[in-house]
Amino acid sequence: MKIGQFGPLLMLLFPPAVVAQASSYSPRVSFGFVGGTPLTRDFPLSRTTFTDPNFGPGQTTFDWFSDTRVFLEGLSVEIDLGGGLSIEANALHRTLHLQRRLILQSGTVQPDGENTPTTWEWPILAKYGVPLGETIRPFVEVGPSFRTRHNQAPAEPSQIGATVGTGVEFRFGRFRVSPALRYTRWRYDGDYPRAATKRDQIEFVTGVSYATSVGSWRLANRKLRLGAVGGIPFTGGLKERDPFKRLNEQQGYLGGIAVEWELSRRASFEVNGLYRPLRARTYSLEIPAGAPADESGTDFTVVTWQFPALAKYRLCPGSKIRPVIEAGPSFRAAGNLNGYNPSRYGFTAGGGIETDNKAMKISPVLRYTRWAKDPAGTLTSASTARNQLELLFSFTF
Repeated sequence: MKIGQFGPLLMLLFPPAVVAQASSYSPRVSFGFVGGTPLTRDFPLSRTTFTDPNFGPGQTTFDWFSDTRVFLEGLSVEIDLGGGLSIEANALHRTLHLQRRLILQSGTVQPDGENTPTTWEWPILAKYGVPLGETIRPFVEVGPSFRTRHNQAPAEPSQIGATVGTGVEFRFGRFRVSPALRYTRWRYDGDYPRAATKRDQIEFVTGVSYATSVGSWRLANRKLRLGAVGGIPFTGGLKERDPFKRLNEQQGYLGGIAVEWELSRRASFEVNGLYRPLRARTYSLEIPAGAPADESGTDFTVVTWQFPALAKYRLCPGSKIRPVIEAGPSFRAAGNLNGYNPSRYGFTAGGGIETDNKAMKISPVLRYTRWAKDPAGTLTSASTARNQLELLFSFTF
């Protein structure tokens, strides 16, 4: 299973439900914080044995393991679609603890240090709740989860999984308190020498949020919209200039949030926060005379966030389907670099259409971005592609 095959589908999994509900309901949106603790360990026990005279006669045991459970915390946004249905997205910060130890033949345990990979988890969950009175609402939730790592360590957690959960929401006016128990099944990380994280994770989390009405959002007495955006790139993001290596980049995806400020019927200003992982496999092509090509490769990921800030202009503003053109600067942040150093700014232009379905606006658009030349990176042969073409779909309220 490859992420690129399912990324666009997962990012656009829920909009059909939004369309169906939006025709008869003006949604409310809740913003807040979520925190909790994992009930399972970060890493399973991984044990190897070896013989080394430096540690005495007989066999020595080396363990990778995790004994520490830590707090996880982040932000939450939830769109209430009516009829008990809602969509919730979280951004959860979590530090993993990978400990090492040696067990000598005498039974002596010798600690060998610890690594702490920093991760962010991004669950996007469809929720269904049944009210028990005006203040209590039990719910169930299900959806995809994404994960990123932002520092170097002997572990590279997989980037996709599936989450199910159940909990109870307590309502106090506009405030919501939602304790929940969640189970996530992550895709397998990979084989040794990387330390694989525990695929089955159980977490207890509690959210505290505040509900607002979409129709009341204004900035300088102009309509302010918020929503989700996702899509697929038509161009790759990585280049390899080393003549002795070949780069095989996997089909990627983009996803994130959209904020739009409507200045008039024709003009608006839109800002996106787009997550795009650049995943690839590199192969060595050093071929001795008469020997077959070496196809042993190494998987890696470069994590990027893109922030286009675009001026938009509508043609035929009174029509049901309106052509749109847009242009403006784009900014980029990166982590988990793996020898790359993506440039920080570029210019984006695009065009598409938009239409309305009650409170929701739907807008497919084709965008082109020209990035600045990358500054020097760790690997002189590695660079990102300067030309980027992508198809995006946004759903805003």
